[in-house]
Amino acid sequence: MHQPNRRRVVVTGMATINPLGDTLDGYIDNLIAGVSGIKRWESLDVSVIECKIGGDLGHYDCKGALEALADALGEERYKRIRKLFRSATFSAKTAVLCAIGAFNDAGMINEKFDPFRISAPVGGHNLNSKYLYDNGVQFREEPEFIEPLSGVEGIDPSVPGLITEALGLHGPAFTIGGACSSGNLALREGFRDIVSGECDRSVVTGALFDMSTADLHASEFINAIVVRPEYMEHPERASRPFDADRAGFVYSHGAGTLVIEELETARARGARIYAEVLGVQANANANHQPQPSAEMQQLLIRQLLDRAGVSGEEVDYVNCHATGTPVGDVEEVRAVKAALGDHAYRTKLNAPKSMLGHTCWAAPIVETIGGILQMNRGVLHPTINIDRLDPEVDLDVCRDGPAEADVRVMLKNSFGFGGLNCCSLIRRYEE
Repeated sequence: MHQPNRRRVVVTGMATINPLGDTLDGYIDNLIAGVSGIKRWESLDVSVIECKIGGDLGHYDCKGALEALADALGEERYKRIRKLFRSATFSAKTAVLCAIGAFNDAGMINEKFDPFRISAPVGGHNLNSKYLYDNGVQFREEPEFIEPLSGVEGIDPSVPGLITEALGLHGPAFTIGGACSSGNLALREGFRDIVSGECDRSVVTGALFDMSTADLHASEFINAIVVRPEYMEHPERASRPFDADRAGFVYSHGAGTLVIEELETARARGARIYAEVLGVQANANANHQPQPSAEMQQLLIRQLLDRAGVSGEEVDYVNCHATGTPVGDVEEVRAVKAALGDHAYRTKLNAPKSMLGHTCWAAPIVETIGGILQMNRGVLHPTINIDRLDPEVDLDVCRDGPAEADVRVMLKNSFGFGGLNCCSLIRRYEE
């Protein structure tokens, strides 16, 4: 199952803030229960646009969440991070909270470690869109009253910078952007840092995209998001992957962090191990338009399986990208069938975005956390809102409710705008 003589990489810490919860137990419980996190926007003024709904966390209590970590951090570090939060953006705060939470979950907050051998890649770009938009509006009204530190806090590198400052890390740290594949691309970098021997651990974060109303409106122009009036009245029904009446994706806030580390390093400190990362692979469609390609997707999946030394018949579960767009969902199903052959009909799939909405750049990490929790619980969450299954979706997409499943290997798909694809292969940890 794993390649001999290669450093093995395992997941030892996880944390997320998303529309279904900010604890691991709360998140998995809501996934299994089929709860929708979609509601009408309150933190965005959507009065002048058609789309009124999303996974809104704009009023999330970041200060309270940091206070809940105070004991784990210790007084001095807590006060220092609380001071950093005074000027930090919403995206930065949620990213730091997830990084601290996952570090704590991994049992590393108070552990001595070599800070130069831990990397901190952050998946995402245009992270502070609303912050910059609001400052732009303020600049037009009165330039002297823009945020005084916007030149520092508003740029994407402030997010990995704050994570490294909060955790005291000196290894490689950067942002990597690939639209909806960003989180998996960050995981790819963290994985490669460890396999290459440059690092022993990596704190991989999918950062929150703090979208502005203008971002939603731009997506309306290209028919990417849900605007149908009936779903504005019933937000919980709007995100409909694989349904014949699907009408686009639903924007959501969300962030997540995975702590990954070299297996022997984890064993040496007696770490709890959630899962093993077998591989992460990326490719491109050579087409910048938002036109998914089943051909490129299936090639990527096959390359990933070959690189990891795993046969298609060993894949038990596909945690789908499935955003609810008319073209994208069908292309993904075609790709899975082409890559796995007849075994695809014995494999279970589900669509976490049916409940989460689309947490954008963070989606691969947020959804991987959910997938790992499902593997370890032995139950897969339902894909909700399938009233009329698309006739071309002839695979088991868990439409009838939670499904008990003995999942050993999970394929996590991520296919980003711009034809940027990245998939990961995760195995339930076994000695």
